[in-house]
Amino acid sequence: MRRLELALFVLVAALAAAVLLAGRSAGPPPSPYCRGGPPLAGVYHLARLHVLRHCVVASGVVTKVKFEEFDGDVHVDLRPDDRTLLSDGNDQVGGALVVEIVPQDRGTVPVPEPGARITVVGPWVDDTAHGWREIHPAWWISAGRIQPASPRELERVQVLLRDTSSDKEDE
Repeated sequence: MRRLELALFVLVAALAAAVLLAGRSAGPPPSPYCRGGPPLAGVYHLARLHVLRHCVVASGVVTKVKFEEFDGDVHVDLRPDDRTLLSDGNDQVGGALVVEIVPQDRGTVPVPEPGARITVVGPWVDDTAHGWREIHPAWWISAGRIQPASPRELERVQVLLRDTSSDKEDE
């Protein structure tokens, strides 16, 4: 009888330890559109961005869309349902969450229209150069039109990436 009690005790202790260790795991990503690898792949000047979460899902209404000539990014201002994604610095952009689509992804990530209700997936970052929070780069957007980057935009971003290849990335 004593051996059975000891065996049961060891089994219960092992199960408790397994449950505790399993509870510490990161769990599944919040979306199947989350990417593995470096979250800021394809982004230049990595040192300006501090990754807060490798992958988030945010929903809201698009208030503005702007094509940036300098780097070929598309800036989408999103009025998010979840205001905790914002910092005080987001007041500089009308209280919007900045969402950036990089040129390399414009062939697969649609550009939404102002007024559209969308969901976006990508890394949630603190842009220390501007002082606001962003999803950068956007890996998936639920609605919009595919607008591939031009060869000139792709060439420009390659130059920027090459010129800043010594930047370190936060992970």
